[in-house]
This record gives sequence, structure tokens and C-alpha cells, in this order.
Amino acid sequence: MVFAIYEQGLRIHTPKEQLLARPAIRQAQAVSASRRLVDHKGDSEHNQDISNQTWIYGYPEQQPNEKEQQPQSKAMQAYAEVEQSKKKQVPLLPALQIMRSPVITLPAKASLNEAWKLMQQEHIHYLVLLDEVGDLVGVIDDRELLKEAAGVGELSKQEGVDLATTQASKLVKAPLVTATEETDIRDIARVMLAQKVRAMPIVDTEGALQGLVTRSDLMLGLANQNLEIWT
Repeated sequence: MVFAIYEQGLRIHTPKEQLLARPAIRQAQAVSASRRLVDHKGDSEHNQDISNQTWIYGYPEQQPNEKEQQPQSKAMQAYAEVEQSKKKQVPLLPALQIMRSPVITLPAKASLNEAWKLMQQEHIHYLVLLDEVGDLVGVIDDRELLKEAAGVGELSKQEGVDLATTQASKLVKAPLVTATEETDIRDIARVMLAQKVRAMPIVDTEGALQGLVTRSDLMLGLANQNLEIWT
């Protein structure tokens, strides 16, 4: 499973295994931008949509490397085939079925005050920032905004910083990791845990924003299927 990382203006396709071993993302400055807002569903309506989903069964199991394969006798092969047939099928859980879409977005050059007001107005915890041509800049969350408002955030500790006029893009963390609509949510959960992010944008093959998956979406989707992240 391959994810895409946005860093220094580049979109880099990255294997899941590399992201799971990668250190946590760092605080970084993003570019300025602008973007029109779109309507979206409320959290309660979105959560109900996830609860009503019907999942697709037949999730392919991971195959061992050729070096790991050992010769087996016919009896052992037959035994393995019987045991395999007893295993319960694991459902495919694509991001498409739990992501929230359309996504509330904000121009990256908008102020922190504007970001906070929009979050309060729309009752959301995350905002996706886009540049003037609609490309992804990053994701900010209300926790970081609250830290700045309380004077314990990284920006508020700097001298001469006016939070009322500071651009929201200053809170963006880099690199930005994204997934596709077909990505299994368990893979998304693993990467989000490893990268210590709370929300992941979902994009199409061209990199255009299609949705957003948050930790609460993942928890609800996994809980409804009674599945563990590491299945």
C-alpha cells in the first residue's frame, strides 16, 4: 500500500512500511494560499453514515517473501490449505466509506482568528488549507489553535507574533501524508499512529482533495466491524 507525502512542493509516493518507520512529523512553515469554502455534513450525520456502511469482504492477506517461503511436504500443504479455509474473511475497509466529504477548507493565507471562527461556526476540529490553485498545503486542528490562544503554543512563544493576523499556514506540520479512497483504513490507522497525526487528507490520482479521515472516523469504522488495527 502506497501513500503520498507532500514536502517542499513535491508529491512523493511512499510505501507504507517506510512511513511506519519514519520519525514523527515536524513543525514547519507552509506557503500562502486561497480557496473557496464548501458545504459539508455535520459530525453526527457523518458518524451515522459510517455506522450504516456495508463492507466488502475478501481483504487479501499479506504474502510472504520468496526468501521466507520454505519447501513443504504434500501433507503439510494440505494441512495449511484446510486451516486457511477455516479462517474468517477479513472485510475490505476503504477510506471512501468513512471519509468526510466535501471537506471544509480555508485559504492558507487566512489568519488564525479566521480559522478558529470557521471551526466554531461549522463545529469541526480540523481544517484543510489549500493554495490559490487548490493544491493541498496542510491540515490544522483546534488543539493547536487552543495552545496558541493559551500562550503555550510554538507561535505564541515567539516575540513580535500577533496571533490575530498570523497566517493559519504557520501551524501546518510537514511533511503532509495523504492516502487514496481505496486505501484500507487499517493501513491509514497504522500510518497515522506512526506519524502522530490526527487527520489525513484523501486525494485522487491527480492529488486533488476528495475527503478527510480523522481519528474518530477510524475508531468508529473499526469499532463497527469489531476489528483491531493490527489484523
